[in-house]
Amino acid sequence: MFRVLVLPLFLSLFLSSAGFCTPPELPVTADRCAIHFALTGIVDEGCVAPDVATLGAARRLPPAGFDRGAAGLDSVPQEQGYFIRFPFNSADLTAEYQAHLERLGQILAAPKLAQHCIKLVGHADSVGGPAFNMRLSQQRAQTVANVLVAGSQVARARIATEGRGERALIGGIPGPHPLNRRVEIMVRRAGDDPC
Repeated sequence: MFRVLVLPLFLSLFLSSAGFCTPPELPVTADRCAIHFALTGIVDEGCVAPDVATLGAARRLPPAGFDRGAAGLDSVPQEQGYFIRFPFNSADLTAEYQAHLERLGQILAAPKLAQHCIKLVGHADSVGGPAFNMRLSQQRAQTVANVLVAGSQVARARIATEGRGERALIGGIPGPHPLNRRVEIMVRRAGDDPC
């Protein structure tokens, strides 16, 4: 089972038109402290612990062999996730997500997380054919990897990317919904196994 290093998420939104509750997620404007806590479950130096009442669980992918050396989730809900969102039919990042990934890259490149492996899994909504959506999801994961490598000098060898196309839509919302256009970010300690 893939076990993330605790990815509690902060923002709960509701789909007013459809009446569906969306998965909570880390806001695109999240600062260094929130991102570090989302990745590690640990309050970083100089940061304040988040209000536990504001934390929530979001969907996470099924395992797939990325669990060795990961920290236990303990009392954290089973489903977790940290998503980067994309516009319709695009693998381009908005300026806000570009800035967010720069903050994320600085944290991942810092000594405290330098021994962690990063897994980026791209997704698409259900609009379009399966082959197109698979390519688009792979491009989205690669876009995030490229920004982390170029902008923050995170070693490419630490990053694994894959695309899931439309095979892992978020439950409880319609397949064409924009929340399905995402890249999921997961980390684990490298331990004795290389990334």
